[in-house]
Amino acid sequence: MFKDLSMRVFLVHLAAFVVITLICAAINLWLTPNTLWFPWVLMGWGAAVATHAFALLLRKTHRRERIFIDRKARSFAVHLFAYVATVLILFFVNLTVTPKVWWFYWVALGWGAGIIAHGWCALGKRRPQAPVEEPAAKAKPQPAKAISARKRSPGTPRSKGRKGGS
Repeated sequence: MFKDLSMRVFLVHLAAFVVITLICAAINLWLTPNTLWFPWVLMGWGAAVATHAFALLLRKTHRRERIFIDRKARSFAVHLFAYVATVLILFFVNLTVTPKVWWFYWVALGWGAGIIAHGWCALGKRRPQAPVEEPAAKAKPQPAKAISARKRSPGTPRSKGRKGGS
């Protein structure tokens, strides 16, 4: 169906998520219906599948904004998405399991420091962009003399071994 390997890998990941989550739900509801634990599997693995889908979307979209074409900006966006999803899940776990003891913010602060550093490296510094080359069919052939004159830096004398050199 899909010729693209990355799309096939994602579909296998998604299918495994759906099948195994359904199996976990069936086991949970059959053996211990009073204690629901399969939603934790659903949320945790679901965040990973959503992050995978987001990364694939950013890579496969044919748009020209920086987040789509710059590999470092794209990796930062995926990292930020995973961070927000995980911190929200941990907040929910903290709220439902241990509401009197707050601990999720330690993960948010530690990982957040890494996110800030990653964002600074990916987006904060201005990097020179690679020049856009013309297609080979539209490029005009130039004489050999003009090319060799452009290759040497201005003010650099020609070598004495060449014709017409100084």
